[in-house]
Amino acid sequence: MNRPSHLGFRLMTALFAMLLSVQCVWLLLAEFFRPGISQLPTDAASAAAAYKERSNAHRAAMIGVIRGDLWAESAFTYSDLIWNDVDERGGADLAQAQSSVSHALAAAPYQSGLWLLLAGLTLRYQLPSINVKEALRMSYYTGPSELELMPLRLSIAVRSNAFSDFEIRDSISREVRLLFIQQQKSAIVAAYKAAPSAARQLIEQTIREIDPSAVESLTASGQGSKLQE
Repeated sequence: MNRPSHLGFRLMTALFAMLLSVQCVWLLLAEFFRPGISQLPTDAASAAAAYKERSNAHRAAMIGVIRGDLWAESAFTYSDLIWNDVDERGGADLAQAQSSVSHALAAAPYQSGLWLLLAGLTLRYQLPSINVKEALRMSYYTGPSELELMPLRLSIAVRSNAFSDFEIRDSISREVRLLFIQQQKSAIVAAYKAAPSAARQLIEQTIREIDPSAVESLTASGQGSKLQE
């Protein structure tokens, strides 16, 4: 009487074990190629290092298919394009970067570094289909206190047309405060040197509210000196 039910149970158990085995192989295979670039590189040197892992990162993402973390790592290997021009292949790298970012954001829209990468690429290459202001806004929304992203994000924000947005101006001011408090004043100086006059005034105003004595050093940095530590 119980043989049919026992057979059904065994079949279901075998099927479950088979599915579990397939899932394990799927996860392990992706990890085999995964380069482990968990965050957006925020300077030219680390971006160049990430570039060397581009093939492996893309292979892991293709295996992972729906895993946003793997697609994010693949996208991060294109961060060198923020500092370097696209190569002679007619912008093939830029097109691939956009594709990887698109896949990553579809699966992991909570990653602030992805939105910042999109903003940086849009600013550098004037991508017509992307709104740099909205990309920056999402970067601030998803990672308002990610200190490692702040220097690059500040540099991009003050040079973009998003600076005219009141909400982003408020975010820039907050970011300057946090960088100043965390003694990352060189990042403020770098952004200040690259910023247009309106953005410089906002940075000066923010610093004046924290430490009025530091404003003179900041303004002098525009002529090559450094903000006092």
